Amino acid sequence: MVYLVQSKEDLDQQLSDAGEKLIVIDFYANWCGPCKIIAPKLEELAQQYAERAVVLKVNVDDNEEITVEYNITSMPTFVFIKNGEVLELFVGGNSDKLAKSMEKYVGDDGEHLQQQRHQQLQQTSRTSESEAAISSASGSGSGACLSHELDEPDREPAAMNVQEVLEKERVLEN
Repeated sequence: MVYLVQSKEDLDQQLSDAGEKLIVIDFYANWCGPCKIIAPKLEELAQQYAERAVVLKVNVDDNEEITVEYNITSMPTFVFIKNGEVLELFVGGNSDKLAKSMEKYVGDDGEHLQQQRHQQLQQTSRTSESEAAISSASGSGSGACLSHELDEPDREPAAMNVQEVLEKERVLEN
């Protein structure tokens, strides 16, 4: 759940009550388009990490004292605090960065480790698929690997850049 901070005293109480949980403060304005766009993602993350994080929203127009204290000049601005220490601050409505930052600071629980392992396995699988595509296309140049990728538009791109593909092809040709 996202908590709407009403005053400086309210914020101080929320920070105190959070204990060792991660605190994410969203500095926003009602008239801010990017703030409105990212709000549903923030709510989703607040629910997902409810046991390990406290998500607070501070309206910059209604809470000037807090805005000045945190030196907020743009919205949305996200401040990550744990054990009284500011860990990170970033500006903008980047929902991927918000999710990654929350994941980074809430701690490595089993679910997080399981997601990391899954991503590593996917990475290994994509690299193996790319290597197989390159070796099957050894006589036809790099176009075969690219057309293989284009034949599967729903497939995530291989974990190789063009330079790596060309280098592997040169090795196979020699």
